[in-house]
Amino acid sequence: MNFNVDDRRFMETENVPRLLARFAVPAMVGMIASAIYNIVDRVFVGHMMGPDGIAAIALGFPCMLLCFALAVLVGVGGASRTALQLGAKNEEGAMQTVGSVVFLCLAGSLLFMTIGKTAAEFILRMSGASDALLPASKEYLSIILWGVPFATLSFAGSCVIRACGSPKYAMGTQLVGAVLNIILDAWFVVWLRMEIRGAALATVISQGISVLWVAGYFFSPYARIRLRGCHVSAPDRETVGRILAVGAPPFLMHLTFVLIHGLINVSVSRYGGDLAVSSMGIIISLDSLLFMPAVAIGEGTQPIVGYNYGARCFNRVRLTIKWAVGAATAFYILSFSAIYFNTTFLVRMFNRSDHALIDLTSRAMRVAYLGIPVMGLSIVTGFALQGLGRARDSFVLSFIRFGLLLLLPLAVLPRFLGLFGVWMTFPLSDIAGSAVSFLYLRRVMMEMKNADAGENK
Repeated sequence: MNFNVDDRRFMETENVPRLLARFAVPAMVGMIASAIYNIVDRVFVGHMMGPDGIAAIALGFPCMLLCFALAVLVGVGGASRTALQLGAKNEEGAMQTVGSVVFLCLAGSLLFMTIGKTAAEFILRMSGASDALLPASKEYLSIILWGVPFATLSFAGSCVIRACGSPKYAMGTQLVGAVLNIILDAWFVVWLRMEIRGAALATVISQGISVLWVAGYFFSPYARIRLRGCHVSAPDRETVGRILAVGAPPFLMHLTFVLIHGLINVSVSRYGGDLAVSSMGIIISLDSLLFMPAVAIGEGTQPIVGYNYGARCFNRVRLTIKWAVGAATAFYILSFSAIYFNTTFLVRMFNRSDHALIDLTSRAMRVAYLGIPVMGLSIVTGFALQGLGRARDSFVLSFIRFGLLLLLPLAVLPRFLGLFGVWMTFPLSDIAGSAVSFLYLRRVMMEMKNADAGENK
């Protein structure tokens, strides 16, 4: 299969909706495949171990989010810089950037594993683990930590591959891992009865195979840029600074997710016990399927925006953003409909026998997803700012959306509304965050419109 594009100017010339679909659809398929990592473990464990198994995995999820945040820091920053360099026809610089991404992933993973192994019990306790759930969640986390280098390299590598103009190959990274994860989960969890330990092993092995898929691209004859051993070395300060500057806002956003998810687990445990923690685990799993694929539209937008901005095609940048907002909004409207018409069916995928869990989770989902139809604007704005290299604006927006507008309601509402207050935090932050994103996006669009007018004089 040929994943390369012969015409290297296709990013500047191809019809914008078709170009966006070319990047966003594979990214969305890849994101759905990636979501399977979160869902499959809990589906198999939920049916074999019941609510306690789901809760044990959910308690380790903040640590997994922290690993993902590291991958986002390097991958998003590296992809943005790679797209800008390719747009400016600086292919040698792009190769150096990719080598820096590999080095930073490996160095960061080793540090992360060391800290995680040392502080596993503390992390789980801070996430709301009770004495009953701690042993199983600790067993799951201790195995998952061995897969951190694989997880970071596979995600960051897929981001860079997408920026190189090969979205289909990037999609394959998630697909290969997801399919293998399903097979191994069935083998380890169901056939060998390894339960939660088997789910963790399946995930780590699948991530390792995904890394081999990523490596295959950069040494293949159809790669846009070739990665050689000399490129994988300690990067210079300027390269690190530029990668981290663009990657910092989404990293901080996901870092905030870690904090928020931990606080949510603590809150639901306090007001609803271990059953509520299980319920939150199901919601987060479904969130990766009903919410995250639209994030792939933003990811697909980023290299198009970065390339055309580097090529000073400002009108194409604005048109890409408009189409992306419309596509993401349409997806979230469909997700909203799926939730409200199929809530019980979705929850029963994880457990069919515990009616208390099914009832609690169904009611929570109907509240938590009230604000999802307006989230398309917020998601695309964040990725557009990253693609434009506007690290400061993206950081401020991320802090407002996922810091102030989510943490403040989470700190206040549960005190007055109990468990219902935790669920209400989500729609309130979604609606307010989208309003702030609209103000940012309007300013950016006006600036590019004025720049485009100046170019055409």
